[in-house]
Amino acid sequence: MFGSSIPLLLESNGGEIFLGRVRQTIDTALQPIADIRSGAAHGFEALARNTPALGFASISQFFAFAERLGVRVDVDAFLLEKAARKIAGAKADEDALLFVNLDRRRAAQIDDMLPALLEGLSVAGLSPSDACIEITEGGESPVCAGLVDAVAKLRQCGFRIAIDDFGTGHSGLQALYELQPEYVKIDRFFIKDLDRDGRKRVFVSRVVELAHILGTQVVAEGVERVEELHACRDAGCDLVQGYFVGEPSTETADIGSVYEPVVRNPDRRLAPRRVLTLEAEGVVMPLEPLADTMRVERVVEYFLGNPECTFRPVVNARSMPVGIVRERDLRWLVQSPFGRDLLKNASFPMTLRDFIIRLPMVDANICPTQLIEQCAQSIDEGVIVTKGTRYFGFVPSNALLRLAGMIRLRQAQSQNPLTHLPANDAILGFIGRATEDRNIGHAFAHLDFNHFKPFNDVYGFQVGDRAIIMFADLLRAEFGRDDVFIGHIGGDDFFVGISGEIGDFSQRLRDVRSRFASDAESLYSPQHRRNGYIECAGRDGVVTRFPLLTCSIALLVLPKGGRAVTTEEVAQELTRLKTAAKKSPSCWSAATLAAHDIGFDKTTSGQAAG
Repeated sequence: MFGSSIPLLLESNGGEIFLGRVRQTIDTALQPIADIRSGAAHGFEALARNTPALGFASISQFFAFAERLGVRVDVDAFLLEKAARKIAGAKADEDALLFVNLDRRRAAQIDDMLPALLEGLSVAGLSPSDACIEITEGGESPVCAGLVDAVAKLRQCGFRIAIDDFGTGHSGLQALYELQPEYVKIDRFFIKDLDRDGRKRVFVSRVVELAHILGTQVVAEGVERVEELHACRDAGCDLVQGYFVGEPSTETADIGSVYEPVVRNPDRRLAPRRVLTLEAEGVVMPLEPLADTMRVERVVEYFLGNPECTFRPVVNARSMPVGIVRERDLRWLVQSPFGRDLLKNASFPMTLRDFIIRLPMVDANICPTQLIEQCAQSIDEGVIVTKGTRYFGFVPSNALLRLAGMIRLRQAQSQNPLTHLPANDAILGFIGRATEDRNIGHAFAHLDFNHFKPFNDVYGFQVGDRAIIMFADLLRAEFGRDDVFIGHIGGDDFFVGISGEIGDFSQRLRDVRSRFASDAESLYSPQHRRNGYIECAGRDGVVTRFPLLTCSIALLVLPKGGRAVTTEEVAQELTRLKTAAKKSPSCWSAATLAAHDIGFDKTTSGQAAG
């Protein structure tokens, strides 16, 4: 191994010696970027390795030194060629992209860099469409005109663009708007402990929604635990990268086409067969896309020959959607002498890339309700639909509006009119889907007011409705941002269900119960609050003291890998648990599905239970 004095020695002897050392010593590793649903390799990020052998404490020092010697372009070209050769000779899917980094501060040097980038790919038998340039988002460097121009030149050559380390810099949203990247890579800071941090989940979910509206796919960086993988899926991320998926490797034999850690942990968000997806709704049109390499005159001829077409989706060489092209944007080429002259001029090679418009992109497995929520404000011509990052079809804006109307009608028919929460049919549907999936755990809770009838008798149904609405709002506040089902059975009976990582579900239910007991006091008169009870005739006609409103909770847990159970069994067991909870001093009762083939484990009650 070279000593720490090597950089000084190399500097004194010039860049050629340094380059020679780099070629002898430095290697490239490839880290997989996988489809978050299927585990298929979508691409590989190239990472320099062995820089400490040349005496550099960090990769940034290594590149800064190359810059100082004036050989940064040569170093980048060498590393790109080495990575390109590895990915070209690997077992990975031939469509897998090579992701390479570009410091945004070097945007001004793009004209010097491009020939080296193209040559590095060419010698490995790859083209620009096989690579994605990652623009590092960190630091304080703004999105300047030079960077926008550099990205335009890269994209004109056929490169795809990604914003790396999104969320850590000072111009992230501006970069997302100005650069219109095909990918956004959310920095590992926001991915670490995503499953445990509610604020991070809100941030990542909103970034995903915004990116999808802009037609950009989202990569979650730094995933190291299965729980983080599930949280990234729940947030809607498209791709995943990190040590949990696959470590960087310098060995070509380690580069695969499918990554088992993702396959072994399937997407718990994928809708069971009884839930309609966007594809199942039948609104996806299989519009034939155009290639982004087509010359504009051919596209003009296509629209002239198909006057009913006002636009067409556009895909790259890998069948990945890049946007649409509109007939009206090309009309001037045939309607003006200037435009017709341009079409005839072979020295002016216009392609579709000059006219592409980005549109929202969604997966075919998305829930239609989620689609409407994300894209209601930006439907324009419609929405591009993908499957596994490949183009699948198109949902026109008129079909999207009809679908939105159908969804609103379904919701109105299946909602409780007072709380607007899903009613019995939806609740039973949720339980049915959950019981079909034994690969993950589930928990169901039945929540029921205590002493609600005497409260209604004393204060009237209007105030009683206020109590019901108050409780529904508490449930939304506690669970509404998570992947938790909240339903209103009717009257003062509610249902809450969760699938996957149950975690602190039991404690959160208890927290809701405590807040309700406190908040409900505001519905009583000052005298009743001071007394801590109300007096009225009970069901037997005898005047009785009744405590202020509280809540009973029945909790049923179905562990991962448990025996098969029916919806009817779940409903019966919840009813039994509800009765037990009403009788318990703690107003709590819980049970777990037994591992054997008979019934449920013994019911537990009291504060220690659940």
